Amino acid sequence: LKRFATSPRVSHVEFTKGFDNDGNRITINPRYNVNYDHMDVVMTYDADDTLITVTASKDDQEVTISQQLNDDNMLSPTISRDGSLSLAWDRKLGDHNSVRTTLNPNRSVEVEWKDEAWTANVNFPMEEDSMKGATVHIKRDVRF
Repeated sequence: LKRFATSPRVSHVEFTKGFDNDGNRITINPRYNVNYDHMDVVMTYDADDTLITVTASKDDQEVTISQQLNDDNMLSPTISRDGSLSLAWDRKLGDHNSVRTTLNPNRSVEVEWKDEAWTANVNFPMEEDSMKGATVHIKRDVRF
């Protein structure tokens, strides 16, 4: 019997159950990461232009309320168990192009710009009176 250096194994287990309630959609998605022995659950409530997402694990919980403002703009504030806040603004630019800007007060501003096969990620850390340490990552999806 030969043993291989790596053997296939399960690294993630999850399932999703959804149901309708008076025209609104509720989903429950328990997840387990075998490699990190980490378990959480994602619950959503989707009502017209509003999506409420609760992500909860033993150590952390967060709630996001996303509001679709119009066809092109969505705002999504998030609050975590530790009291940290963030605010994301998603803007559709047409033809599967978009910009997502996330403000993490007293921590950072993150921008993700998707333009066809290109994606640019910019992170501006907020430190007292300086923006030292800004990072930019650019990638392109190539299909053969």
